[in-house]
Amino acid sequence: MPSNGRSIKFYKYYKQWVETYKVGQVRGVTLNKYYLVARQIKELAPDLSLSKITRTDIQRLINRYGETHELPTVRDFLHHIEAPLKDAVYEGWIKKDPTYKIRATSQVEHRITRAKWLEPDQIKKLEHVLSESDRVAATMFDFDLRTGLRFAELLAITPKDVDQQHMTIYVNKSWNYKNVNMHFQPTKNKYSNRVIKLDFRAMQEIMKYMQGCEPEEPIFVKALTNERKVLRHDIAYPQRAHKDLKQKYARIYNSTLNQLLTGYCKEAGVPRISIHSLRHTHASMLISAGVSIQSVAKRLGHGNTETTQRTYIHLLDDLAAKDDNKMLTILSSL
Repeated sequence: MPSNGRSIKFYKYYKQWVETYKVGQVRGVTLNKYYLVARQIKELAPDLSLSKITRTDIQRLINRYGETHELPTVRDFLHHIEAPLKDAVYEGWIKKDPTYKIRATSQVEHRITRAKWLEPDQIKKLEHVLSESDRVAATMFDFDLRTGLRFAELLAITPKDVDQQHMTIYVNKSWNYKNVNMHFQPTKNKYSNRVIKLDFRAMQEIMKYMQGCEPEEPIFVKALTNERKVLRHDIAYPQRAHKDLKQKYARIYNSTLNQLLTGYCKEAGVPRISIHSLRHTHASMLISAGVSIQSVAKRLGHGNTETTQRTYIHLLDDLAAKDDNKMLTILSSL
């Protein structure tokens, strides 16, 4: 980071921070998000100087961004600028943290189309419906409920990653399903490389599709490819995707699988969720059951507990309230 950081424009400092701390550390798609934020800062506050930045400046920046973006997107934007500004405080380039108690605001109405996660009783209903289906996607969805994997991580599991003896899977890569030439790629970050314990049902599900797979073949990708060859006229496999069969593995469309999941949710009588919401549901289920935030963060592949705490803060508040009641009960018995 340059020594003249005190007089640098904020958007330039932000871009330099990204190049210093994020290039080579995160995947290309994540890096592009950071560069997008840099361009947005330049557009909204081109003259904002790092050395003179205040809480008011940041709140105004957030408010302007919120004029054209929904609240969840604004929160994400705020999250992206918090770390570099805290680093600037640490370096002594700013006296106080300008992101302190900054509120994400939006003037754009947010329409919730999917629930973020399911409640315990809803999970059981969906799991029952998934267990009754013989579709590859249904097995994938249930496996994700039990592991909390990111979608690209789920697709990248190979027989070599499965340890039947110790009932674990090794997450060490992801599947670039968005690229026409699909391939393995690194995980989101170094903390995403992890070993996950499986319950008996999850191990059964992954072993079901391991048969016939080479040690380094993507299990679910191959299974979906084989199924697509049989169900060419199915709603999940439209005609436009048939050309993908000329490749070794068929293209995986996130929107198509979300469409299938929506159908299962409707059948189960639970709120509509996305595939990513299966990961949130997994985490919320563990936290609600009292599993430590450190263990949940490690299982999800988060670099620290702050991300986990920020995402599931309302669940942690509920647990804190229960702990307060427990402590009072214990103290009252003295």
